Amino acid sequence: MSNSAIIHSLAWAGIILLAAVVCQAQGMSDAASAGVVFGLTGAAFGSLQADTPCSRGCLQ
Repeated sequence: MSNSAIIHSLAWAGIILLAAVVCQAQGMSDAASAGVVFGLTGAAFGSLQADTPCSRGCLQ
């Protein structure tokens, strides 16, 4: 794993944790907070998978 991929992964992790804290601070329900976190997790996974050599070809 290259350094840029590690930094990209850590950036996504920070964004997801920050979103969870903000959702909790805003008083959102647990289900709504989970929806936000899971949505960001899916976006992170898709973004990080796009950086692999096979890209979307491996998922078909």
